[in-house]
Amino acid sequence: MTNPSEIKNRFHASLEASEARENGFRSRLLAEGVRALQPVLGVLTLMSEVLDERDNVHGRIAGLDCAIDKEDFVTLRAVLSGTSQPEQRIVIKYGPELGGRNLISVSGIGQAYAEKLVAKTHCAASLGRSVGSDLQLDLARADDLAEVVREMVEAYFVGQAQVPVQHHAGTIEGHARYAVQ
Repeated sequence: MTNPSEIKNRFHASLEASEARENGFRSRLLAEGVRALQPVLGVLTLMSEVLDERDNVHGRIAGLDCAIDKEDFVTLRAVLSGTSQPEQRIVIKYGPELGGRNLISVSGIGQAYAEKLVAKTHCAASLGRSVGSDLQLDLARADDLAEVVREMVEAYFVGQAQVPVQHHAGTIEGHARYAVQ
């Protein structure tokens, strides 16, 4: 029979080698994911900087760090916090799908902006698909996604600055126009 300390030493070495492979995989995946999500991350970072320049009177954008979740997806969770609107969360994931292709999955942008994103598609192959409330896109669509996210975030924060207009009949019109005072 093999010496117990030899068994322990081999097992320790195997575990350490496995952890090193996993850490190497995760660090490569994170670097690749940050590169893939850079257009969206860049837009959100710039908009966050503008809000900070204005002393956060309109709100803030938090959570602009990419991390690897337990399913080995690189995840960006942006949280829009406004002064007069409920918090809005945008979750963007990067990672392989079952077929081995890398995709970007986005949720939290709402149907109107998802439709805008689909409308920006010129090639049927990169159209994407809906899986539950998530919209999955080819990696090449990151710039289109960044543009739609920019529009959505801008509307979210600019919409807070608009005052509802009261008509003579007593009805209130939403954020369609600025009130003239």
